[in-house]
Amino acid sequence: MTRTNQLTTLLTVAMLMLPLAANGQTYRVVDLGTLSGTQSFGNAINARGTAAGSATVDPDIFTHAFSYTRKGGIVDLGTLGGDLSIGNGINTTGSVVGGSQLAGDFQFDAFLYKGAMADLGTLGGQFSNATGINAASQVVGASTVVGEGATHAFYWDATHGIKDLGTLGGNNSQANAINGAGKVVGSADLADGVTTDAATWDKKGIHDLGNLGGGSAVLNAVGAEGRAAGSSTTATGETHAVLTSKSGLQDLGTLGGTFSVANGISEDAVVGTSTDAGDVNNLAFIWTKSKGMVDLNTRISPTSGWVLQTGNAVNDEGQIVGTGTINGTTHAFLLTDK
Repeated sequence: MTRTNQLTTLLTVAMLMLPLAANGQTYRVVDLGTLSGTQSFGNAINARGTAAGSATVDPDIFTHAFSYTRKGGIVDLGTLGGDLSIGNGINTTGSVVGGSQLAGDFQFDAFLYKGAMADLGTLGGQFSNATGINAASQVVGASTVVGEGATHAFYWDATHGIKDLGTLGGNNSQANAINGAGKVVGSADLADGVTTDAATWDKKGIHDLGNLGGGSAVLNAVGAEGRAAGSSTTATGETHAVLTSKSGLQDLGTLGGTFSVANGISEDAVVGTSTDAGDVNNLAFIWTKSKGMVDLNTRISPTSGWVLQTGNAVNDEGQIVGTGTINGTTHAFLLTDK
């Protein structure tokens, strides 16, 4: 080998060893795959990188909840006897929560999966859906109440069963996430019958966090230290991602369009989805205090075939789970820098 060829080879190897960020690329995209159907949707990730969501089963009419690990791949969690189930949340031990139809498909109940799917019941109605779980297997979600005229946020644990968390004076409320300290976040209707505000629950009860002036807000995720993220309508009629702060709800803006929503939060980042200029496309984003809102599609290889449409969860290792399209087909993805 000539000296020139040796130098060329060394430069090539050096380029291959450069970090992803050297070319503007930050993440590798891992396709979580599908079950017996063609589509999948990534909704949650825990600190160990185990993901959860739902995927279609043949013939793509219904979805089943799944869990995913890099070693074991995608696993069908089944249902509570009906045709449909959805996986919404996962904790550090790999327990998954969501909702499933029961046999006959006339009722949809919240479930907790720990090796088998257990029915968490309802608040008296025919619908409940679990959306969040913490390390202590405390579960939150929403359920219709007796008479089916309202939906209330609920809390569940193995000792006390399902508990109604109430509202801010209106008919409906929704709990979406719970952290290790037991702080619950979501939304609740006010007594005026028009306004829905971002809400939190703790041992002292329910707390109203307001909105950005448009009369509607919701919190979808809560971090270990208590910060929460979600979305709110603005006084101009747009919907923007928000982050809680000491002064109220912080507007995180958009990727140029009129819509954004935050779905997941970690120690350092918020992830979600936003429309671009002209509201043409839904694009997954990551928001950090130092860089603001960034389109995650600019942080993956432009030749990957992926369009990342929504970021739904992020862990403290920086791994992100969401949903996008790969060569035009909807699949769940995992973004990792490892």
